[in-house]
Amino acid sequence: MRLISIDTKCLGTIAVNVDNITSLQVGDGIVYLYLSGDNPIATHFTDIKHAADYIQRASSISLTQGE
Repeated sequence: MRLISIDTKCLGTIAVNVDNITSLQVGDGIVYLYLSGDNPIATHFTDIKHAADYIQRASSISLTQGE
């Protein structure tokens, strides 16, 4: 499992398991991130190319015990 952090419009910064991303879609100039079995998440990205590039290049985060 590879976790990355993504800034969202409504939820603040979230950790996302990239293996659960099913699609990226643009609506009203906002890129929505779709995760399997979940509602779309509005991100701060404005185009799919930049969102996909970020997802591929983003540093992984780790959740260690005690955080």
